Amino acid sequence: MEKIHIDKLLGRYKSEEFTNLIKSWIDNFDSKKILKTDLREEAFGDDEILFSLSNKNSAFFALDIEDDTSKKAYIRQRAYGFSHKYLTADVRELPFKNDVFDTIVSSSTLDHFNSEDDLIKSLLELKRVTKIGGNLIIALNNKHNVIFRLMLELERTFGLISYPVQFYSLNNLRKIIDSIGLTIRNESYIVHIISPCNGILLLLRRWINKDIVNRLAGMSIYLFRWLGNRKRSKSLSGWFIALNCAKEAS
Repeated sequence: MEKIHIDKLLGRYKSEEFTNLIKSWIDNFDSKKILKTDLREEAFGDDEILFSLSNKNSAFFALDIEDDTSKKAYIRQRAYGFSHKYLTADVRELPFKNDVFDTIVSSSTLDHFNSEDDLIKSLLELKRVTKIGGNLIIALNNKHNVIFRLMLELERTFGLISYPVQFYSLNNLRKIIDSIGLTIRNESYIVHIISPCNGILLLLRRWINKDIVNRLAGMSIYLFRWLGNRKRSKSLSGWFIALNCAKEAS
C-alpha cells in the first residue's frame, strides 16, 4: 500500500511552489551536477520536485535514508523519462568527495532530527560536497506557522508519524547558517496550505465524488496562493522556510 501523504491537487500546488522558487533562484541547471535529498515526494506523492527540475543535459543524483523510498522513487522516474542516480544514505554522512555538486536541494530533510547538533552536522556535510560558488537550497518547518506546528506535533503524539519533527524560526536559521560559514543569498516562506486542509481532502476523496473534491481543492489553492502573496502575514502561513545558501571561497 502506497504511503499517500498529500492530496494530489495540493501536492501539485506544493510542487509548483518549490520548483518555481528554485528556478527563480537558479538560472539554469544545464551541464551542472545536482543532488536532491529526501525522496518521499518523488516516491509517494504528487508533490515531487526532482522530476520537475530535471533535464537531460545535467547529472542528477538523489538520496534517501530509507532504501524502500529510494527504490520507489527510482521506479517512478521512468514515467518521466529520466534515469538519475539514486542511493540510500544518511545526509549526516554523505558518500561523496568534497566539492562535487553545483546545486543541492534539501526539501524538509533537515527538520527530522532529534537535535540541533544533527542539523549542524548535516549542513556541514552538505557544505562539504557543494562546489565553491555553488548553491545549497534548504527548506525546514516554519516555527511561526502555529496551526501546522500543532497538527504535526499531534500526529507525532498519536503515532501517525514515527520520525522526529523540528521547527525553526528564520532568525534561528540565520545564526546556524552563519556559524557554519555559508552565506544566505535568498529567503522565502513557502507552501501556504492551511492545516488540516490536506487531511480533510484525503478523507473526502474516500466518500465524495472526485469532481466535488477537486473543486474544493481548487478553491483552497486559490486561497493559499493569495496567502503566499501577503507580505505581512506570509511568515505565519508558510509551511516551510526556504533558504538559498552559497558556499564561497574562504
